[in-house]
Amino acid sequence: MILARSSCPATARVVHKFTVSCREFKPVVRNTLRGFADIRIAEMRLDIKDVAIYAKGESRWAALAANPMIDRTGVVIRDATTGKIQYANIFEFTDRATRDAFSRAVIAAVLELVPDALEVKEGAA
Repeated sequence: MILARSSCPATARVVHKFTVSCREFKPVVRNTLRGFADIRIAEMRLDIKDVAIYAKGESRWAALAANPMIDRTGVVIRDATTGKIQYANIFEFTDRATRDAFSRAVIAAVLELVPDALEVKEGAA
């Protein structure tokens, strides 16, 4: 469940509750990545595809899809130090509290569908 406050002055005190469910989980274990989830926010009639699910130690988080950054010549941009591909957000939350609430709700929904989704299996990773 995500709680979100309206930004409209007339309804600023209204808190909306959104139900988050996981429709599908595709496991992909690589470093902290555990897989990708297809999420539904029922009240908005919104499906969000390929939400990345991460875990490290006791921390778990979800991240909305992002596009790899491309330079003018069409080459993927990589971090000069790590060599990792750089990504640009397609969507982003306007505040940390909402982002964190979304992440918690997505993780709960994934674990409801696939209870062992965040566990690393023997021989994986």
